[in-house]
Amino acid sequence: MRDDDSQQSSIDIDLLLPFQLTQLSAKLAAQARVILARHGKLSLPQWRIIRIVGMQVADRSTAVRKSSGIDKGQFSKTVNALVEEGYIATAPCKTDQRQFVITLTDRGHAAHDRLAPELDARQRHLLSSLTPEQRELVFPIIRALAQAAETTDFTETQSDEE
Repeated sequence: MRDDDSQQSSIDIDLLLPFQLTQLSAKLAAQARVILARHGKLSLPQWRIIRIVGMQVADRSTAVRKSSGIDKGQFSKTVNALVEEGYIATAPCKTDQRQFVITLTDRGHAAHDRLAPELDARQRHLLSSLTPEQRELVFPIIRALAQAAETTDFTETQSDEE
């Protein structure tokens, strides 16, 4: 591409929503890793599993994996490490043999009890950076973007008139 062509067709990367979200996600993950490092050696994926089970959001493997946003391969390795390190226990799911149930051990509860207050304070800090109007909109916007992100075929374009 010639220099003059690149000037005309260049896109300001700061205006691309996926790039902005990726940068935000990286900053939030780095912030969380700093907090986790102050309290031990849990990785961010390990903490996510402990947090989801500790908050009783889910206890079945598929629901925990989906809630944590961890891919299947990493989830399996992370669960195995948590079991090996004594943070969680797993048991077969009685109603669905493809899944297993995850429970926190005493060590897992202790980690959750130690980390949750600081990470809850972080949540409050993040939300306090928003106006009341922004706080009201942020979660519906995230859910709408998550739903839109499920679309993968953009060959047909829709006009604004539809």
